[in-house]
Amino acid sequence: MDVKYYHLKSIICILALSLIDCSSISKNISDTIFEGYDSGLRPVCANVPLVNMTLGIAVRQVIGLDEPNQIVRLNLWMRLKWNDCLLTWDPNDYGGLDNIIVPIKRVWVPDLTLYDSTATEFSGIKEYRAIIFSDGSVKYNFPTVLEALCPIEVLNFPFDTQICALVFGSWNHHGLEIDLYPKDNPGDLSTLKSNVEWLVPKVAAERHIIKYSCCPAPYPDVTFNVHLQRKPGYYIINILIPSVMITVLAILGYFLPVDSGEKVSLVITVMLAMSVFQLLVADKLPPSAESTPWIMFFFNFILGLSAVSTILQVLVINLYYRGEREVPTSLKYYIIKPLCYITCVPIPGEDPSSYCGRKIQCSDFTKPQEATNTVMWQSFSIAVDRLGIVLFSFTLVIGIATVFRQMTGSF
Repeated sequence: MDVKYYHLKSIICILALSLIDCSSISKNISDTIFEGYDSGLRPVCANVPLVNMTLGIAVRQVIGLDEPNQIVRLNLWMRLKWNDCLLTWDPNDYGGLDNIIVPIKRVWVPDLTLYDSTATEFSGIKEYRAIIFSDGSVKYNFPTVLEALCPIEVLNFPFDTQICALVFGSWNHHGLEIDLYPKDNPGDLSTLKSNVEWLVPKVAAERHIIKYSCCPAPYPDVTFNVHLQRKPGYYIINILIPSVMITVLAILGYFLPVDSGEKVSLVITVMLAMSVFQLLVADKLPPSAESTPWIMFFFNFILGLSAVSTILQVLVINLYYRGEREVPTSLKYYIIKPLCYITCVPIPGEDPSSYCGRKIQCSDFTKPQEATNTVMWQSFSIAVDRLGIVLFSFTLVIGIATVFRQMTGSF
C-alpha cells in the first residue's frame, strides 16, 4: 500500500513540475512576442505586407426566421485564422513549445463585419481566447448569435426553401491589406441542433471581390449561403387539409333543398372560413413580398368560386319561387327544356325515359306541355342547381390540382 502511494505521489509531482515548466515557457514566449506589440495596429512586416485570413462557420442552431420583417437569427461557431508576422518564435528556443493560448484582447483582430447585420455589435469577437502558433498563425474560434437580413421568397409557401446570405468582410481594410478566403470546410453542419420549423440541408460559401464607388481599391468578402428548408407538416395539418375539407363541403350547398333556406348561408360560411385561413397565412409572410404565394392564389380561387356559387344559389332560389309568372315561350323551348334534358330533370307531363340520356330531337321541343308555370320554374331551378354541381366540382378539382402542383413543384 505504501509503495503504491509513493508511485502515485511521484506521478503527481512530475505532472505538476511539467505544468509549471510549460506555464513558465508560455510566459517567456508571451513576454518576448508581445514586447512592444500594439494590438490596435495591423501587423506589417517587410516581407509580409498582406494579412491573409480564412473564414468558416459551423451552424449550431437556427433560432428563428422573422418572415414579416425578413430577419434571420442564427447561433454560429465562427472559425477564423490569419497570419500575424509580429507574433513568431523559434520553438527550439522554448523547449519545443510551438503554440500558446492568450486572451484575444492582446492580439490584433481583423475588423470582421457582417455587412447585412441588424444587430449593433458582433458579439463574441473580443471575448474569448486565441491560439498563437510559432509561425505567426492565429487561430480564433468563438460562438456568436447573429441577426441578418434575409429576403424571403414566398412563392412556394409552405413548401419553400429560403437562402440567407451572410456576407463577411473587413470594414476599413481593403483587399491590398487584408485578403479573405473561405476555409476548406466553410459550412459545418455536424453539430447542428434541430429546429421545429426549419431544416438546414447545406451551407455554401463564395468569395467575391467588389469595387465600391467610394474607394478605388478592391474589397474581398466571403458569403455563406445558408439554405433553410421549411418543414410543411404544421401547415398541411392545420391549414391546407382543413381548407380543402371546408371547400369540399361547399358542394353540399347544391344538394340542400331550396325550401330549407340554408343554400346561400352555407356557401357564405365557406367564404368566411377561407378568409380566416387567408389571414393566418398572411401573418406569416412579408407585407410587401415581390411574389404572391400559390397558397394565396388557392384561397383567392376558392373565394371567387364561392362567390360565383353564391350568385348561382341566389339565382336558383329566385327561379324556384317565381310562382305562376308566365314562362316566356323562347325561354321554355330553347333554354329550360334543353337544360332539363341535359341534367335529367323530369318535367311533369313527360316521360323522363323518353329524353334523359337520349340525343335531343327538334320534335322534343314542340310537345304539348301540361306542366304549370310554377312547376316549370321549379324544374328550371333544379336543372340550374345540377349544372352548378358539375361545374363547381370540375373547376374545384382542376384548380386544387393546379395550385398544389405549383406549390410542390420544387420537390
